[in-house]
Amino acid sequence: MGFEKSVAWQRHQLATMERMHRDLARYTHPVIRVVGLCGAVYLASWALVMVLGAGAWAMVVVAAVSAAALVLGAPAFVLAIGVERYARGRLEKV
Repeated sequence: MGFEKSVAWQRHQLATMERMHRDLARYTHPVIRVVGLCGAVYLASWALVMVLGAGAWAMVVVAAVSAAALVLGAPAFVLAIGVERYARGRLEKV
């Protein structure tokens, strides 16, 4: 005997998943945006150092700030991307 989900149940499940995705997106999207902005600033700072031919101290400062941002931001970024992929995968299944 096979059971099938009714159309109303499928709509309810889809609405629940969409709501969950929206609620999680309030936390994941800012993390993704901040990491993207930090990446742009990182590239701009390296370009500035290379174009202006700054001394070794400037390269050390840029490298240190870049390493600190990477160490602090990477786990949050990976978690945010994982949550987004999971939510989108669940929405595609429904």
